[in-house]
Amino acid sequence: MLRKANLLTYLGYKLFGKGIKKNLHKYYWLENSLYKAMIPMPLEMYIATAKMISFIFAVIGAVIGFIFAYFYILPGFPEFPIAIPPQIYSYWIEYRTLVFSVITVILMTVIFHYIGYFLFLIYPSTVISDRKNKIDKILPHAITFMYSLSLGGMNIIKIFKSLASYQDIYGEFSKEISRIVRDIELFGKDLRTALSDAIEFSPSDNFKEFLHGLITVLDTGGDITRYLEERSEFYFEKARQAQKGFIEFLGLMAETYITAFVAGPLFLIIIQTVMSMMGQGNDLILYLVIYMIIPVASIMFAILIKLLTPSEEKEAPEIKESFVKRPVKNAEKYEKDLKRLERKIKLWKIKNILKNPFKVMIRKPVYSLVISVPIGLLIILYGIFLLPFTPTMNWFFFVDDYIFLGIITMLAPYALFYETKMRMIKRYLSLLPVFLNRLAAANESGIPLYRAIAMIAKTDTSPLKKEIQKIKADLEWGMSLSDAFVRFANRLRVFELSRTITLIKESLRSTGDVTKVLMISARDATNAELFRRERYSSMVMYTIIIYIAFFVFIGIVYIISTTFLSAMTEALTPGIGSSFSLGAIDVEFYKNLFMHAAVFQGIFAGLVAGVMGGGSFSSGVKHSIIMLAFAYVLFNMIQV
Repeated sequence: MLRKANLLTYLGYKLFGKGIKKNLHKYYWLENSLYKAMIPMPLEMYIATAKMISFIFAVIGAVIGFIFAYFYILPGFPEFPIAIPPQIYSYWIEYRTLVFSVITVILMTVIFHYIGYFLFLIYPSTVISDRKNKIDKILPHAITFMYSLSLGGMNIIKIFKSLASYQDIYGEFSKEISRIVRDIELFGKDLRTALSDAIEFSPSDNFKEFLHGLITVLDTGGDITRYLEERSEFYFEKARQAQKGFIEFLGLMAETYITAFVAGPLFLIIIQTVMSMMGQGNDLILYLVIYMIIPVASIMFAILIKLLTPSEEKEAPEIKESFVKRPVKNAEKYEKDLKRLERKIKLWKIKNILKNPFKVMIRKPVYSLVISVPIGLLIILYGIFLLPFTPTMNWFFFVDDYIFLGIITMLAPYALFYETKMRMIKRYLSLLPVFLNRLAAANESGIPLYRAIAMIAKTDTSPLKKEIQKIKADLEWGMSLSDAFVRFANRLRVFELSRTITLIKESLRSTGDVTKVLMISARDATNAELFRRERYSSMVMYTIIIYIAFFVFIGIVYIISTTFLSAMTEALTPGIGSSFSLGAIDVEFYKNLFMHAAVFQGIFAGLVAGVMGGGSFSSGVKHSIIMLAFAYVLFNMIQV
């Protein structure tokens, strides 16, 4: 909706178009932001959409204001100590609820209107920030790609064209290069002007710096290949320094989380428990802390960390093989044979899925939810049907066992398959540089590439052995080295691997120096692996910190529920002649309530641990299951 014109856009333009054109000069800054964000919408249309969205927000605000006024103001609004002249006091008493209701509706309408408008105006800035992070992340690898192509003598414009064709691999960097290629080919700009325009509108300072240097090299007739090699190493090191800064920032955020979202709720729980023992407590505050503050605050914190974390790429795209088209004598027969072959391939895939469904779930862990979620829901529904629903906490305490068991049943298979997939990916990525280096070393020593691959396929003992044997088989069938590697990447579908294979594929087209290409590809893969390991080793520490905070929280809550409440109740029970008495304390009620506090803290602290340690909510599912299970077992299976 925000990136393309739609019905709201055209409707808003018809209603507000004239007014927008008159005041268009007020939004000149927004036009620049739209261009940097690559939002393909004219400024007038975007503002028209913003006005329509703000109108919808205003309607929502009016409805919320009306509901609030109907349920909380009209039934009886408390009086305020306002000095009102006696002659109008009677009118004020009669109409004051109506006045406050109207003010509430108007206020909510105006607030929501400006919220919608403000969000729409700042949306391009959020896109720009996201694009900047993505460009900076892929920049070293993209420059390595350019360096590898330049070794074969390819000129810079052809390098740009090649890079622009891989937007699914090089992402936002490739889109910036596509803009340069478009300016040259469609608008007839010279290379220097196109580069200068790209500098003006790029959201990344690193990319601007790189283009500035490239212009200087072009103007002075310098060695572009050498410049690209030096910049590749420079930006890898710069990315490592940026990662260290981000990791230090995560340390600060971890301390903030422990203080605000672990110690804070724990403090409120302790204070409210003591107040309840003194007969002055309010269970509503405990409910708010356990069932709203802990979940909502933790989720908001995890989302914040996720937004600030350099985004991870999605599943790798399929790389196209370079098939050579040959003339067909009988086109009709060829089409029939092709369709029959496609049907057989689909049938073969279905049979393979039925034979080994776990393989499919490892590749796509989300598929496991199709089975686990219905089973988990059945467990929860079974618990609900055992006791008729009543709006009391005792009913919730009765069915909570089934709810927690259902949650574990729903999420455990997903966590298992996801972690299996991630371990496989890490293993393949750690072995890829080794394989490429061995291949380059063998080829450099004079061994033909086919024999080198055959030798490695025979002697290798790593999990890559089967894939290397498949590469060898493809070469034996007469396939080119480039296409054999492409099939290798398409089988595994690992993003970093696809990026490396794309580098090899395009480099082999520009140069015949296979050894040099393999060495550059191995270096690129090695740098990426080193980068990933450094981040992982640092992130693990913050995951451990979250676990320690959880165990401290659950330990204190457990002691309060199993020891403190009973001991204090017995010790402070008024004896004969004592004037001190406590409020009625239901120890079992508070034990169940504190178990929920521990379980909820575990579920949402696990998600925070996943985002901080693994960069995604999926990584946190296993932590949530472990913490949930530990809290549940501790409170239900271990008796003091």
